[in-house]
Amino acid sequence: MKLWEIGKLLHGGDYNVDQWLDRPDILAEDIRLMKLAGVNVVSLCIFSWSSLEPEEGVYTFEWLDEVMDSMYKNGIYVILATPSAGKPPWLIKKYPDIMRTREHRQRLLYGERENHCNSNKIFREKVCRIDEKLAERYANHPALILWHISNEMYGICHCETCQASFRKWLQGKYKTIDCLNEQYWSNFWSHRYTDWEELESPSSVGETAVHGLALDYKRFYSDLSIDFLQMEIDAVKKYNPSIPVTTNLFHFNCGIDCWKVSEILDVISFDKYPHWHNGADKTSEWAVGVESAFAYDYCRSMQNKPFLLMESSPSSTNWMPVAKLKRPGIHMLGSMQAIAGGADSVQYFQWRQSRGAFEKFHGAVVTHNGSEHTRVFQDVTQVGARLADLAHIKNTETKARVAIIFDWDNLRGLDEQKSLRNVNRDFEQVIMEHYEAVIQNYVSVDVIAQTADFSRYKVIIAPMLYMFLPGTADKIRIFIKNGGTFIITFYSGMVNENDLAFECFPPFAQIYKKGKYCIFTEGRKELTGVGNFFINLTGSDENVLLPLVMLDSNMYGEGGWFYSGFDRIHDDQVEWCMNRLNDLKKCNPDIKAMAFFHMPPAEFKEAYRKMKLGDKSVIYQHGSIAEKNEHFGISKFEGTFFNKAVQNGAIKWMFCGHDHLNTLSLIYKGIQMTYGMSIDYLGYKDIDKSYIQRGGTLITRKADGQVTVNMVPLGAVVSTRVRGVNTPQNDEK
Repeated sequence: MKLWEIGKLLHGGDYNVDQWLDRPDILAEDIRLMKLAGVNVVSLCIFSWSSLEPEEGVYTFEWLDEVMDSMYKNGIYVILATPSAGKPPWLIKKYPDIMRTREHRQRLLYGERENHCNSNKIFREKVCRIDEKLAERYANHPALILWHISNEMYGICHCETCQASFRKWLQGKYKTIDCLNEQYWSNFWSHRYTDWEELESPSSVGETAVHGLALDYKRFYSDLSIDFLQMEIDAVKKYNPSIPVTTNLFHFNCGIDCWKVSEILDVISFDKYPHWHNGADKTSEWAVGVESAFAYDYCRSMQNKPFLLMESSPSSTNWMPVAKLKRPGIHMLGSMQAIAGGADSVQYFQWRQSRGAFEKFHGAVVTHNGSEHTRVFQDVTQVGARLADLAHIKNTETKARVAIIFDWDNLRGLDEQKSLRNVNRDFEQVIMEHYEAVIQNYVSVDVIAQTADFSRYKVIIAPMLYMFLPGTADKIRIFIKNGGTFIITFYSGMVNENDLAFECFPPFAQIYKKGKYCIFTEGRKELTGVGNFFINLTGSDENVLLPLVMLDSNMYGEGGWFYSGFDRIHDDQVEWCMNRLNDLKKCNPDIKAMAFFHMPPAEFKEAYRKMKLGDKSVIYQHGSIAEKNEHFGISKFEGTFFNKAVQNGAIKWMFCGHDHLNTLSLIYKGIQMTYGMSIDYLGYKDIDKSYIQRGGTLITRKADGQVTVNMVPLGAVVSTRVRGVNTPQNDEK
């Protein structure tokens, strides 16, 4: 029977029956219980190498023959695993170099699992041998429907064999050492390489400062792990290529590029253990549900077809900080969420609870007392019955028109970068917030890489797309040109595929200019800065009603950094701006303009201090200064823009940002200076939980020329949208 030919949803789990080979009654009892619970599939041999090959070259398959035959006779399918994740002690005693080497160059001792070197020649030979023996014996067994390759692959090795393989990988990518040096920016700190042998993987006791190197080693080991996986696939497919293969992925950041893995698998499978009941309030349950939904959409999107939920817990785990039992109804809810998310199975780790070792108290369908008279068993039985009723939805596909980008290279780049915030970057939180905003409106979402085909979608969301791979900017440009909506957030388009910063962010500049509703331009090249330009709002008679002056206040001044070095609007920008305003005044002497820039002018702080002293020349409008110590992010360099604007008389409003918590608006010398409200939460810890400063600034120009400037807190925006409140149609905004 082929996996895709099975006309039912799969229900079962890991069955580690080799733990009870001295109990022949266990197998018969378990089959009885499986039938009661509606189980129709089991996964075998995931950690059975010692039972299959107790000593080198000696194979004991007789017990597995009995299990395979018994399952088939009782209508239960088998997913047969290759046992490479857990190694027998004899193997490591004889070949200790198989064990993985840590980043500080210490080789591991025998123990635990999934801790081998993927490049070790001997280990590869031994794995292929046991895989081929299994395939030779069982590839045509009527119970077998799927090969389960290894288990939850993760981790990195730093041994000498891996180092040598890494250097070859680098040579294949960069061709010359000079090219590598250019992409690594290795002249920094005098790290320029002169020979390939000088390159080593990053280490806490060695190199950590070359981000391109760290990024490449992660890519290299991901490719090596995928090659190892392909080696195992080839071994089992040798005897029956029609049996499909999978491997159980288990986390968003397990170190292996899941998008590449999906290309060599016949079906995606995933292990998911939602942290139900581990939060302090009910909102945390919602967050768990959102994260789980994202995981299922992520798995479904890899191949645009249903996946298998390979592992879940029917009750509790043993490795969470607090391993709580599921409340009544939660197991059904979580299982149905997986099915609704695109899973064609609900499977458990594990069927029968182990009596000893690490996972003896991990939840299982059959607990230590071996009885069907437990709530957990009844919960599982109810799920089995529900899955049987839902057999008709098997192989159902979801066709989403909205996608969110979750890219592995981008994730790796974010992991390495050092910038404005080096703790709690919360990339996954940002992803979830954008994802949640879509799904709570009952819209299906695909989760894609930036290398995916964009043309399938109408809307693409790219939260924190820090790294642009080659071609991404062009893809975005074409997508927008063809009518798509591309939503991108802060901290995007910062670096190329090798973590080199873009100069003046050219990808964004070009994308913005091509946007259907975009008002961005790069501005005049002869002026300081990038974005210096005018937007003239005109009436039906083409006369200018309101000039909008956009000025680049730049970032850091000469030799400065952070508070000591904030830049300002330079004299050449000021002169150009005033000349443009004077030209407009020739047509309309009473013209009133608005100026927008990032850094607040020094006069803003000056006006604030006068207001605090009771100076009536300063008129308070709204907002406050909420930064610590009444901080204004102003330049130490003297700027002339404000005073020149006062002299010119055309600019009546100035809008700035930069200081995240400031929302103050006041009038000084005839000009209303206003901090825009903030929508970010990157700059400060827990800023996302404070809504005082979060929102926008509403600028309204009435038909009679009057202008109002109002704070619109985030909560007010949401409330207005929910209530369907519209602004007056005669207003020009």
